[in-house]
Amino acid sequence: MNEKSNKPSLLISFGGNALNVVDQDHAHQNEEFVIARKSMAQVVELLKSGYQKMILTHGNGPQVGQIFLQQELTRNEFPRQVTLDVCVADSQGRIGYILQNVFDNICQEQGVSKRSSAIITQVLVDEMDPAFKKPTKPIGVFYSSQDAEKLKRERNWQMGEDAGRGFRRLVASPKPLEVIEKELFAQLLQRGYVAIGGGGGGIPVIRNSEGNLVGVEAVIDKDHTSALLANELEVDQLVILTGVEYVYLNFNSSSPKPLRQVYAGDMEKYLLAGEFAEGSMKPKIEAALKFLNNGGKKAIIADLFNLQLALEGKTGTHISVN
Repeated sequence: MNEKSNKPSLLISFGGNALNVVDQDHAHQNEEFVIARKSMAQVVELLKSGYQKMILTHGNGPQVGQIFLQQELTRNEFPRQVTLDVCVADSQGRIGYILQNVFDNICQEQGVSKRSSAIITQVLVDEMDPAFKKPTKPIGVFYSSQDAEKLKRERNWQMGEDAGRGFRRLVASPKPLEVIEKELFAQLLQRGYVAIGGGGGGIPVIRNSEGNLVGVEAVIDKDHTSALLANELEVDQLVILTGVEYVYLNFNSSSPKPLRQVYAGDMEKYLLAGEFAEGSMKPKIEAALKFLNNGGKKAIIADLFNLQLALEGKTGTHISVN
């Protein structure tokens, strides 16, 4: 709980589309700043209503996809390929700068005495995690079967067909174990900053035999990292913002049922029953339950642009301990 406010502390996880300009093939860079204002304006409104202690994490799927596409389009001119950990770091710097810049500008415009700071965030994973033996996370652009075979030979990439649309690179998605910069997050919060970080689930690193951190070719689920960071910092509530207003049962049926107020035990049963899709809602539910099982007070899953209404209890799926 905050020392100067009766409002709970929050970790807000923004989906990758918080900056993504949809349906525009040739969008200008400035459009990302325009889209970011919609997200950050919501955070500033929370400050004005009494919330003070907040951490913002974010996805990076569309942005990392763009980085990979840029590499592919220039592979003959610039044959050196950037490794996946560096791609994640690139996206963290880009998105962190945009969110920090926009947030601080809105605060200045509205006379709100608050600043933000973005943190390049490394996340420790286990090099023996089973995910490394069976990569399942598709990233990047689509390839023909012939090009996929060539990439397997030349770059030792794992490739897999994705929904009949072609072949994509498959990478490991190991579980996060520790946010390396967690103490820096804590220091920023103590100094009154809104902390931004954990982008794209964090830069995946392992410790080698000498104890040094070494980046690995993997992608960590951002909501799992968000839950871990929230627990490490003893945050009260985890808010996961995504592209739907509620979590639904029977989502792909003719009569989906929205979940509004749910106990963690009941949500666990729905999860085990296979109600939630892999790579979509399932990791969000897993992250929410992990957060609650490790001391969190409430988890909320809601639409990306309904943050204030979700915290007022007027929309979103609210998951609480039994």
